[in-house]
Amino acid sequence: MRILAGYIMSRTLRPLILIFLGFIGIFVLVDLFDHAHTFIDNQVGPDVVALYYAYSMPFIFLLTAPVAMLLATLLSVGGMSRSNEIMAMKGSGLSLTRILAPVLLLAGLLSIANLLVGEFAVPPATRHKIRIEDTHLRGQRSDPRIRNDLIYLRPDGAMFLVRRYNTRLRVMEDVTIEEFDERLRPKKRIDAAGARWETDHWVLESGRLRRFTTEGESVTPFDTMELSPGEPTPDDLVRRRLEPEERGYFDLRDYIARLKAGGNHPRALEVQLHLKIAFPFVTFIMTLLGAPLAARTRRSGFAVSFASALAISFFYYAAIQVAQVLGRQGILSPPLAAWIANIVFVAVGIWIVARTPK
Repeated sequence: MRILAGYIMSRTLRPLILIFLGFIGIFVLVDLFDHAHTFIDNQVGPDVVALYYAYSMPFIFLLTAPVAMLLATLLSVGGMSRSNEIMAMKGSGLSLTRILAPVLLLAGLLSIANLLVGEFAVPPATRHKIRIEDTHLRGQRSDPRIRNDLIYLRPDGAMFLVRRYNTRLRVMEDVTIEEFDERLRPKKRIDAAGARWETDHWVLESGRLRRFTTEGESVTPFDTMELSPGEPTPDDLVRRRLEPEERGYFDLRDYIARLKAGGNHPRALEVQLHLKIAFPFVTFIMTLLGAPLAARTRRSGFAVSFASALAISFFYYAAIQVAQVLGRQGILSPPLAAWIANIVFVAVGIWIVARTPK
């Protein structure tokens, strides 16, 4: 049985590797043609271009793994079905579930690999890729010293809103600082015309301090006010806010908690958080859908297998996108928005396996 399981897994692994290499080659060529003029205009060297695409590899792997595994399954299992190997295995007393177990095991291992790559490889690689874009491909900004409309969340939940910040002079204009209690009710608000950095703290200028208590609101004008040393430092303010793709699960979870502490409701980010766990299992679920269909196909060739892979992938990704929109709008809870496609397609996959002749 181990020999047969190894044979089935190797039949799937070989096309899987080739398909992965094909997807990577197609992605790089298409993207290179699209960005060739940008690389040339900015005089980007081949070493930087190579690094740029090297940092793209983890994301490509994560994005294409479900389709690659599905297509490899359709090719391998479909090929064994067309050559009557599946029939011979059934004739020896093996059930279809037992025959497909090595393929599903490979898909499960690939799903775990997706989870690990998405947590540990994609965030740092994406940050390095964006850094290359900022350094080599977006060098013609009008004045990189000026930053507009900055938002900074302190670990305690306080929110800094800055309309304009000069990074060289370390001077802020039109500053608002809001603090909240444990129930997210406003506790204190400071509005200042400007602020300057002095050694280890900020000095606010021309503003007013408002305090909110159960008795009401008190307002205290000031000419200058010194903030306690600590966050945000000038480096904290200019540090770019990371996108969900640049954060691991735990980092994004902590960031969402800080946003909520500041009175925000980041539904879109919460959906992305749960998708970091849900999406890697798309690989296993697509294989669960495709394997029994391939086992029933005897006369179809590569074209039919490829069309089947595209159709299943299209409906799956469409379901994920629709669920994300419903989650962002509050119609579905963020966990349900991330997992509902998996739940539905797992049920469909189990039904297909149950209806497939054993």
